[in-house]
Amino acid sequence: IGVAGLASYTFLFVVVWWAWLNGTMYHELHGNNDIRTRVFTFLQMFTVASMAVCAHNALGEGSVGFALSYAAYQLILTYLWWRTGVHDPEHRPLSQPYALSFLATTLLFIVSVFVPAPWRFYLWGLALFLSLLLPLVTLNLGRRDPQVQAQIDRTTDISPSAVERFGLFTIIVLGEVIVAVVRGVAGHHHLSPLVGGTAALGMLIAIGLWWVYFDFVSHHLPRPGNSTVSGWMYLHLPKTMGMAAVGAAILNVVEQAGEPLPPEVRWLLVGAITIALVSVGLLMRTIQVAPEHRPIYRSAGRVLFLSSFVILLLGFTNLSTIPLLVGLILLMLAPVFYGFKTWLKVLGA
Repeated sequence: IGVAGLASYTFLFVVVWWAWLNGTMYHELHGNNDIRTRVFTFLQMFTVASMAVCAHNALGEGSVGFALSYAAYQLILTYLWWRTGVHDPEHRPLSQPYALSFLATTLLFIVSVFVPAPWRFYLWGLALFLSLLLPLVTLNLGRRDPQVQAQIDRTTDISPSAVERFGLFTIIVLGEVIVAVVRGVAGHHHLSPLVGGTAALGMLIAIGLWWVYFDFVSHHLPRPGNSTVSGWMYLHLPKTMGMAAVGAAILNVVEQAGEPLPPEVRWLLVGAITIALVSVGLLMRTIQVAPEHRPIYRSAGRVLFLSSFVILLLGFTNLSTIPLLVGLILLMLAPVFYGFKTWLKVLGA
């Protein structure tokens, strides 16, 4: 764990999350419950599985496999967006820049296979940069072409099924935290109350994150408006990244149960939880909330940000593992309490 490790993790996470977002939004806009959609969905699942196999060493010996797997995923998206423009001229003004962008990304990843490191990863960075420019390009096109703007407005008309997809992705990431706890325990040849207690506290942190997100944010549509909807989508990136990093931190904490906690592990844990909670707090400001629930949301938001700030301060302490985990859980109880209170209000409405 270090600056280089965090930078590598962030880069790879953004690359994969961006691919997932583009695939998800395509199927949200143009997917149907037919054979064609199912076939391409299964093909994408194969490429994602291949990326997952290579991801653990994507910046090392697995870089060629990861690049080819990612290129295959992007090539599928390229074809889907191109096909949409061919068969539906109404969508062609927007589908063309998407298809060209994904094609450029695909080619850069394929070319990177024939280039040695670190230039291979520079090409990946260029591909990611071009992908991230795509929303700005389409917004500029929308200002000049009402037809393109109409399609952009459609992409920001988030449906309940899209909200559910973001929630399901969150569940998968939180499931990885549970897997990390299990892996950490499995790494001990002799189980002890200390190992069991550390694992249980790690599970409680995962449950707290689940509780806060699904009580406050999930199942709520974002407020209308291109900027608000874009903020809602992109805030899921640091939220999800933080939750995934919590899993990595918990794995280290459980594996080193009974030993002094390294400062870098402590900072990874408190930093990841802080990012996840702050992202949830910001997401709460982008969603549609019933007027009668707004006061409790405002109070919950203030408590969430305060808890996040105090959690971050724990990084400056020298607390050992168990006291640190207990402190984190106690600080998370305040927003969890408000989440429970919100859930009861919604249930009784």
